Amino acid sequence: MANHRVIPTQAICQATLLEAGFAARLIDYRTRLSVFNAGYDVLTDWHPVVPEGWGEFPSVPVRRATVYRGNLESWAYSHHHTIAQYGDRYVASWSNGFRHEDYVGQEVHFAWSPDGLQWSEPGIVAHTPVETKLVRNNAGLCAANGLLYCYVGVAKDFGRDVSAPGMSTLKEQPIHLDCYVTADLQHWEHHDNICENVYLFEGPRPTREGKYLCCGFDLQDNHAMVLIWDDPAHLSDPPRVVHIPPSPYGLKPEQGTWYQTDDGRIWMYQRDSMLSCRLGLTWSDDGGETWSDLIRTDFPNSYSRAFAGRLTDGRYYIVGNNYDIFLDRRHLLIALSDDGYVFDRQYTLVEGETTRRIDGRHKEDGYHYPNCLTDRDQLFVIYSMNKEDIEVVMVDMSKL
Repeated sequence: MANHRVIPTQAICQATLLEAGFAARLIDYRTRLSVFNAGYDVLTDWHPVVPEGWGEFPSVPVRRATVYRGNLESWAYSHHHTIAQYGDRYVASWSNGFRHEDYVGQEVHFAWSPDGLQWSEPGIVAHTPVETKLVRNNAGLCAANGLLYCYVGVAKDFGRDVSAPGMSTLKEQPIHLDCYVTADLQHWEHHDNICENVYLFEGPRPTREGKYLCCGFDLQDNHAMVLIWDDPAHLSDPPRVVHIPPSPYGLKPEQGTWYQTDDGRIWMYQRDSMLSCRLGLTWSDDGGETWSDLIRTDFPNSYSRAFAGRLTDGRYYIVGNNYDIFLDRRHLLIALSDDGYVFDRQYTLVEGETTRRIDGRHKEDGYHYPNCLTDRDQLFVIYSMNKEDIEVVMVDMSKL
């Protein structure tokens, strides 16, 4: 009898978040997009019978505005954007680079608006002279206690000009987190290195227990890091850090986002850098102190950042490129759940062919990295278009 080599296998544990009908519609949606990507401009050229509405998620009415438009004369790369409500203003912050993603001289800018439609000229949160050889990225906004906090990631030159393709060069440089605080949107007080070795794109939000919480990850081994501020009066101080152990199922978490259900459970969703095109999930039943094993879900993601939250009417949402075509970000969608446990419907916020005006390394066409804010019935969704322009759409969720 021949001796056969043992074939290594890996156990797969997957959380089911999609209602069966919604899951089936997602398959149709993926098929429709793939047909277009294959070069069929007319669906009936691919298949003769196409029912009305097949493979589509209905578009919702939005008000759409430009926060910042990139240009070659100053800042052609715009990304890592966040939005917050500060007093009677909406404030957006983002990373601006000269042309390429995460190159030296990248710094953090902001603008404000009284209504979400008309935006001020950009101001500077964190300046980065090229001679410093530093890269700064916008890591999140938080408004509390009459102050606005802007969190900023700081690293040395990533060396992308001499590295292999991919994100691997980020491991070569440790990233630390700074905090900038303002009371008037003119003067920013700098708090240096409040957390070491964390990569972050979402500011802290309050839990039901009164803590403020957000999630990043350690670039060295890709384990998730939950940052907790127990006292919301000290959001510029170093947070407590809860380390989520590496997933036993092979996921590598990035860019956590979360909501909390009425039973107190915190649901933390993660982009999976193993390119599964599915969101990962870990949860906490004790206010973020301990976490379950990180597992894969059936919720699709085109390998991009998503944003999870709760509307003022109690519904839960995930905004993102909620389909499983790798790095296709030309469709930005919102999935809804009544209980936070099962998602059963989805709508299109913005979509369509987009073309960047200025080429740059790691700049892709499409709608990237949504960050959200709820204000009464309005949901504000900020995103970058082509990693070049910063836009925001406003949705009246009472009509959805």
